[in-house]
Amino acid sequence: MNSKTILRNTAWYGLENIISYVTSLVTSIAIARNLGPSRMGYLIYVTWIVTITSSLGSIGIPATCRKYMSEFLGKNDRGTARAIYFRMLSLQATIATVATAAATVWVLHDAPAEYRVAALLLVLSTLPAMTNFVSAQANVASENLSDNLPASASSAVIYFIVVMLAVFLDWGVVGIAAATFLMRFSDFVLRILPTFIRIRRWPSGTGTLPPELSVRMRSFALQSVTGMLLTLVVWDRSEIFLLRHLTPDVRQIAFFSVALGLADRLLIFPSIFGAATGASILAQYGRDPSKLPAMTAASVRYLALTSVPVHLIATVLVGPALLALYSKQYAGALLVAICSPILCLPKAFLGPIQSLFEGTDEQKYFIYATVVASFIDIGIAWWLIPAHGALGACIGGSAAQATAITTMWVIGIRKYSIRLPWRFLAKLVMLSAVAAAMSYLVSFRLPAIAGVLSGGVVAIAVFLLLAYGFRLLETEDIARLQVIVKACPKFLAQPAEGILVFLSRRTLLPTVAQV
Repeated sequence: MNSKTILRNTAWYGLENIISYVTSLVTSIAIARNLGPSRMGYLIYVTWIVTITSSLGSIGIPATCRKYMSEFLGKNDRGTARAIYFRMLSLQATIATVATAAATVWVLHDAPAEYRVAALLLVLSTLPAMTNFVSAQANVASENLSDNLPASASSAVIYFIVVMLAVFLDWGVVGIAAATFLMRFSDFVLRILPTFIRIRRWPSGTGTLPPELSVRMRSFALQSVTGMLLTLVVWDRSEIFLLRHLTPDVRQIAFFSVALGLADRLLIFPSIFGAATGASILAQYGRDPSKLPAMTAASVRYLALTSVPVHLIATVLVGPALLALYSKQYAGALLVAICSPILCLPKAFLGPIQSLFEGTDEQKYFIYATVVASFIDIGIAWWLIPAHGALGACIGGSAAQATAITTMWVIGIRKYSIRLPWRFLAKLVMLSAVAAAMSYLVSFRLPAIAGVLSGGVVAIAVFLLLAYGFRLLETEDIARLQVIVKACPKFLAQPAEGILVFLSRRTLLPTVAQV
């Protein structure tokens, strides 16, 4: 049951993220080339401030909503889950209003005149963005990630259209900010209406929350907010603030953001699978907590499979890709872009262990690990940024993330007796490194675009041949991956199924196994 649910949600969440991925990649390139690194630098800084404000509201109440709705839906208690949703939605809307008002005052006081309208539009988008998190997490709690797709896809299309108009009609930073506002507002409207109506139809039960549940929820929300404040340092690019104040070159913010943006996009498949797994981990706590360690361990195989090869191969291809996509005016980001795929790789493994701690009410371990990592982040970034700019910021943030994630997994392995597939991971790293080396040998003498395309084709071919020769995938892996393949459009499903048949050394694929 868990395998089918996780893989079905992986397919739906994957489609949602791929749409967002393609849209954001195309628009980010268009914006960066149109504005240049100097104007991009300040716009990124304001966007980061707004994102941080929204993020403060994305963890406490929405995470509490997801965690406890998942638990009671796992117990088939829709009445309590319904009461949780409406209580959390009301609280979140209130907090979002206060946060937006405060951010508006800051913009009107601090923003330079030429950026004031754009900054105000970005700030006003905080209200729908923050409120939207509750409905999005309610859909995750229901283990129906497909319910989030219509709003995400529609808002992505709106954003794409407005950004392209802003670029071609030269609307400047105001046009880009307007696109962000319209995207977040449309996403909010298209998500909250169907979610609100669907949950309102659930049995109302007593309509109130038991006192002991309210106490648990307050404690969890407080831990979430505490963790979020620390998360701002380690996970949400706090280095942008240091870059703004420790180096006079505002372009370093753009170099850092563009390079990290490319690396973060490599995490699309791990984040898809991690989100789907996290939803089931939280629900499993209400069904049978004894299976949580096994689910968490199993997820590591697929997170590694979708991240390790991609990141190692990207290390040799991302340099020419950056120059081809963003133009030579972003050559200052080249070294950061080359280092980022490896430095960002540990982040792929955050989701399952964080969901395990949330599901078992042990968020304190996330907080402990993040506290240690935050000092590492600030210390290294403060030391390196004045001399090395964006590269120093990248090293500081990545070192902190690696420290936090390693600490959490060590705690999880010892506390919950998680048995990770170490032999599989070692084999995967070896095969990926060989594929990356072959890609480099083919691509390094070619022009940028030709090198990226030819290197990518060679890397994929070599990796698949090595995976076949060394029997990387087991029967149960093929069976689970088949569920995702069948959920894909036909033009993607047919070649993907051919690859699975090749890797499985069978003419027919096995049936889906149970976790």
